[in-house]
Amino acid sequence: MYVGLIGDEYDPQMVHMVSALESTNVTAFVANTAYFGSGWTISFDPDSNEGFLHFPPSQQRLPTRVMFSDIKSVYWHQYIPTDTAAPRQVNPSSKAESVTSSQTSVSQRMWIEQELSSTLLCWFTYGATKWVNSIDAVRSHQCKPMQLSVASQQGANIPYSFVGNAPEAAAQFCSNMPEVVYKPVRGGKVAQYVNKTEHLRPLLTTLLSQRPVTFQKYISGTNIRSYVLGKEVVSVLIDSVELDYRNDIDATPVITIIPQDVKRLAIRICAALGMHWCAIDWRKTDKNTYYFLEANPSPFFLKVERDTGLDITGRLISLLQN
Repeated sequence: MYVGLIGDEYDPQMVHMVSALESTNVTAFVANTAYFGSGWTISFDPDSNEGFLHFPPSQQRLPTRVMFSDIKSVYWHQYIPTDTAAPRQVNPSSKAESVTSSQTSVSQRMWIEQELSSTLLCWFTYGATKWVNSIDAVRSHQCKPMQLSVASQQGANIPYSFVGNAPEAAAQFCSNMPEVVYKPVRGGKVAQYVNKTEHLRPLLTTLLSQRPVTFQKYISGTNIRSYVLGKEVVSVLIDSVELDYRNDIDATPVITIIPQDVKRLAIRICAALGMHWCAIDWRKTDKNTYYFLEANPSPFFLKVERDTGLDITGRLISLLQN
């Protein structure tokens, strides 16, 4: 049986995980989705519900074919879009087809990307493999407002939030809160304070004409990150003067103990989001109230592990093997 890893084979965390798996005599392989179609391929038979990953003979220390059903588990670190910009074989059937506009080229690349990603789904949705985590769990992180809703249903406190691109409703929300932050709906950029000036409405109109935004009541407090690994929860406190500690190069995690009811809540949230493991970000107020912010299904952890000595790797390897 094999354990697969999805991500960049040169990423330090991927290198670390491959080494940790191989040290337990597990045969691990990396599938970098950026090279799907050019570096490795898939064949799938819907009738037998079986497929193969095909690797070139020179890649890794693996057979050239790995059967889906021989893959015990997969560690999902990062999906990298396939490289559709690379030249591909084209046999135009007519002179008209050989003369394409740049717009057509972009459209063609988008279509090829869709075809590649749809084919990957044959593997990503293969039910006999334990996905740590699954594509559905990863997608839940791409819509953080839905995570907030799920966490709330599990009993978590969440910040008052507004999501959308309706400027009048957004302005009303911001005017009702003493301090407001805004952040992307999907993620990818850090949170920022809303500057509540007399020009707020026209500024919101301009911003929301470009993209939807998540607005939240600012929660004063301490950053807590809880790593949920199956039924275990380990947590760190990350002290920072920045609104978002990811902007603070001096922010250092230290081990902290969270209440048992918050641990149980973290496990419930992780399970409700379809995850085997995740990193949950909380804000703990001066009154020891915990507010759920988000759950990351593929978090970075090497720095936290090295700074604190927490054994996240060992717990993660155990999840992949059992």
